[in-house]
Amino acid sequence: MIIRIIAAIMFAAAGAVGGFSRAERLKNDLEICRETGKMLRISAILIRFQGLDVYELSGHLRASSELCELTFLNKLPDRFSEGENFHDQWKSAVLSQENIPADEQRILLGFGNRIGTSDIQGQLTSISGFENDLEALEKRRREDFLRKGRLYRSTGTLFGIMAGILVI
Repeated sequence: MIIRIIAAIMFAAAGAVGGFSRAERLKNDLEICRETGKMLRISAILIRFQGLDVYELSGHLRASSELCELTFLNKLPDRFSEGENFHDQWKSAVLSQENIPADEQRILLGFGNRIGTSDIQGQLTSISGFENDLEALEKRRREDFLRKGRLYRSTGTLFGIMAGILVI
């Protein structure tokens, strides 16, 4: 009987952990979305007021303490190397970070393809379009976290308790 009670408690705990981890994933997606927005705003400011090229920009972004979730920035070059293409390096760096959701990845890849390909005004226009897309995405991520996060935590715990009761 004691073994069944212990098993029931373990099932309840496992269900709760599963629900909380799924809710945490939603929170991480929201945080990645917010930091991507910060990166776009910082980039726009640096391009507008300092006219930085892509290598100087990547150096500033890498040094920013506000963008710690965007670890792909550490893989970007800070100076030109012959035979290397910055846009290809950006793409491989973004794709190497596993925790970036598909929508943010699409925006980051688009940003990486557009940056440095036109004059300052053209780059700022592109960044503005990416920021608009990201604002709608952030709103959706926030709503998902608030609505689904509570659902995942509750259902995970309830399914765990239900499995525990079935064991007893």
